[in-house]
Amino acid sequence: MNITFNKNTLAILCLAFSFIIIAQVTIVDTANALTRYFNCVTRVANSNSTFSLDNAEACYDRVFKGALDNDRFGNPLEK
Repeated sequence: MNITFNKNTLAILCLAFSFIIIAQVTIVDTANALTRYFNCVTRVANSNSTFSLDNAEACYDRVFKGALDNDRFGNPLEK
């Protein structure tokens, strides 16, 4: 089976693969945020013998920067 591609087909395939790779990189990067959150919680829990909800919220606000301007339900705070 002989398959031949012209330059336009190869260009379209390269663009499609580039978009797929970029999409995967953005998905993997957001998955790492949860790992950073768990690492922060573990570090705080190991550094002092007590761990509170305030410590967990501080780690959450530090890792997920968008959470700083939202209430606990995710709605933006009015200024």
